[in-house]
Amino acid sequence: MVIFMDYRIEELLPIISGLALEYGGYESTSITYEKAQELMEAVLFCLNEYQDSNPCAPARRDISTKEQYRIGMKLVFEKVERIRKIFNEITLQFEDFGVKCLYDTVQKGIPRFLKWYNIKFCPQNTILTLDYPLLADYGSLKGADAVYQYILAIRTEQLFLCAFRKRYILLVLEKYNSEYQDMAENICGIVLTNMIGHIAVRKAFDDTEFTNAEYQQLSKMFSGKSISEIEEVIKNFIGEITGRFYDNNMELSAYLYCEANNIAVRIYTANQYGALSRVFLL
Repeated sequence: MVIFMDYRIEELLPIISGLALEYGGYESTSITYEKAQELMEAVLFCLNEYQDSNPCAPARRDISTKEQYRIGMKLVFEKVERIRKIFNEITLQFEDFGVKCLYDTVQKGIPRFLKWYNIKFCPQNTILTLDYPLLADYGSLKGADAVYQYILAIRTEQLFLCAFRKRYILLVLEKYNSEYQDMAENICGIVLTNMIGHIAVRKAFDDTEFTNAEYQQLSKMFSGKSISEIEEVIKNFIGEITGRFYDNNMELSAYLYCEANNIAVRIYTANQYGALSRVFLL
């Protein structure tokens, strides 16, 4: 007996056959093997959406597989509408800071997804490559699931970044990479790293560079600590940041924590070579 997720193949075939008939315009159920595989994945995607929304779903057999599929497809549709709503909200004051990769991925990519996403026949297709990297890893997600988490993360990043003066962020990016407009790196991580330095030495967020004394203070703070110990320090600083400037926004904290290890590795390595000026920029 062949089982996909919690479903037997004989439970899935009627749904797939119905999709195949509809795909062929009700004239023929003859489709290629590749298309049949794609329709199978479409059905499983919607069933997975149903299960994710209902932890007790696998144990419930009072709801037919076809009905679970129908509910799952409706949930996918609702998720797409949430993507549309969030996109429309963030574009009102969206700031890409001149970074082309961020602009293209969000301002061009999301509308393309909303235009071409096929909920019925291929909901597992993300359509976009989502080239602008996030701090969190959603690489295992597909389709609307991937784009939904992506747009949520972008909204969180905009919240974080727009609390600063634009001039300050542009100066940090320029210091990080003089050709930052063409880079495919996460802006939030760059600014957060620099912010950690300010919080650590109680430095104001102005346009003045770190002094030698401040670099020595930072070096002393992180010397003798392992990467994991530095990571804990970073997380404490992130907690302080979100508490002081973002009204203890837990969603923001959780997102920024994703970058704590990367920042810790950079600090640890730079401190070994007396190069903290390459980490804490401005």
